[in-house]
Amino acid sequence: MCSAIRSLAKEPSIFLALSLLLPTWTARAEESLSEKAVSEGRQPRQRAGYVEAEKAYQLASAEAERLGYEDRGLALALNNLAALYHETGRLSEAEPLYRRALAIWEKGSERVEIATLLNNLARLCLDREKYDEAEGLSKRAMAFASSIAPKHSELARSLHNLADLEAIQFRYAQAEPLYREALNILQTSVGPEDPEVAYGLSHLAKLCFRQARYAEAEAMDRQAIDILQKNPGQRDSTLASSLSDLADLVAHQGWDVEAGALYQQAETHWQRTLGSEHPNIALCLSNRARLHKKQGRLADAEPLYREALTIWEKTQGPDHLNVGNGLSNLALLYLAQGRYAEVEPLLQRALAIQQKKVGTEHPDVAATINALATLRAAQGQYPDAEKLFRRALTIRRKVSGPEHPSIAVLMNNLADMFRLSGRISEAETLNKQALVILDKTFGPEHPQLAMPLNNLASLYQDQRLYSQAERLYQRALAIDERTLGPNHPQVATLANNLGSLYLYQKKHGQAAPLLLRCLNIREKVLGPEHPDVANVLHNLARLHFLEQRHSEAESLYCRALAIQEKALGPDHPAVAQTLAGYALLLRKTKRKSEAAAMKTRAELILTKSTVARSAYQTVDVGDLGPSRKSWRK
Repeated sequence: MCSAIRSLAKEPSIFLALSLLLPTWTARAEESLSEKAVSEGRQPRQRAGYVEAEKAYQLASAEAERLGYEDRGLALALNNLAALYHETGRLSEAEPLYRRALAIWEKGSERVEIATLLNNLARLCLDREKYDEAEGLSKRAMAFASSIAPKHSELARSLHNLADLEAIQFRYAQAEPLYREALNILQTSVGPEDPEVAYGLSHLAKLCFRQARYAEAEAMDRQAIDILQKNPGQRDSTLASSLSDLADLVAHQGWDVEAGALYQQAETHWQRTLGSEHPNIALCLSNRARLHKKQGRLADAEPLYREALTIWEKTQGPDHLNVGNGLSNLALLYLAQGRYAEVEPLLQRALAIQQKKVGTEHPDVAATINALATLRAAQGQYPDAEKLFRRALTIRRKVSGPEHPSIAVLMNNLADMFRLSGRISEAETLNKQALVILDKTFGPEHPQLAMPLNNLASLYQDQRLYSQAERLYQRALAIDERTLGPNHPQVATLANNLGSLYLYQKKHGQAAPLLLRCLNIREKVLGPEHPDVANVLHNLARLHFLEQRHSEAESLYCRALAIQEKALGPDHPAVAQTLAGYALLLRKTKRKSEAAAMKTRAELILTKSTVARSAYQTVDVGDLGPSRKSWRK
């Protein structure tokens, strides 16, 4: 029998909102030389010719410096060179250029240019996680823009920066009116089909996505993509972001083929405009890895996660929040592969980065704590797992409200700890509450419902309510077969669970094909030494034992025990379960001394555990919005 634990993790996302300053010709010929060079840099930059644009901007600044001008020409060149560096991920090179350009403009009276520089610098501070300074700069930019016109586009950019600041800190109620005000200003000042409007729509869509308002988010992402596709070459980075966000949405709905195509389009746009080592490329790689993981292609996911981590560490530093989230995602993949010894160091490093960057009460922190709890559960350390699940649930409720899908994930995980400790009524209540949340959010046939249906069925099976359990297992299996395909690890889990139910009912003819199907899928996808393979081997051994096929049963018990001791250690409760089954077989075949020794060892293991139940291993196979899920067997 298998219950399900989901793990949560957050994929990083990166937005850029940068403005170039355009030259206005002055009377002095010397100044116009540098301004002309700035103008000449615009066209290659717009077509992603960054090397050519960089040379033009460097020439412009060098010309102004040669002539000794600390004025318009130099400020233009410095800002535009900084924006180019900013857009291509060279943040440490961009910052001093922005600051020097701002100092030059502040000596003059050009309020629009000052607002632009302040907004650009504020965005850089956001990207470098200097949130207090970003807020101050954005508010200064607002003041300058408001003094020019009540609906100036720079005012919208300031509002966007402030809204992003609120959203990053999960203050969604404060962020949304700022996004909507900025969008209204842009629609009025530049027109509803301008690429700047698409930028505003993409931000608001992301906010709706984070609040599980998926229909609204999808509509806005598609509108933003439509606008940008009508304006080729305009805001390619926003187009890539919207494509990536839409891919997240359709993957949520189980439309993996469309999601894969959208992720690939986003990556192509970003590579063309930003190069192959920009943080946004890492985001795309991480998204593709997540999709592979959802599809059960675990080996394909690992190199993508690793490459994304390498890019983030190189371009943003080893302590950036993106690195922390990337470490957590890689740890979840290792959980899915049963590589438990490699999981904890990644999670502890991720948690240290996240708590340093965003504090102790943040969804990213909750996601990593949940992953750590999942590891503890897989290791049979149930009291520790329960404490961690409770902590994660408390954090998530505080920031996301009571009906976010991630709340259902954590409720489900905590319910499984209640079930394992015999608190059946509490477990059932939480399982049902989780189902209500997910049904309300996604509908009754969405793949996200398979996990809580499975867990509730497992609970009923424990209470010998076999007909109720069977209906739920069958419904969950049908959902996953339809949405994930017949050879997905999650389908294997449900085949194992339903087969286990039939085994309990002595319906051997119905149990055997389901258990064999599970074994075939797991060996193919997870490898022959994965702990989940041991779990189904144990169930098949029990089936053969009941059918009096003792030699076949013993072979399977031996193989299951070897896998478990290697992967989980000799004192794991799952080892005790296999030993107990093996001892029955030995006693049945008149090998009483061996049986007694094996039984004694099983009892000794269980006396060390506060929960006298078998442990079931973890396989991480899916996602729920910003969350990921894993199955325990």
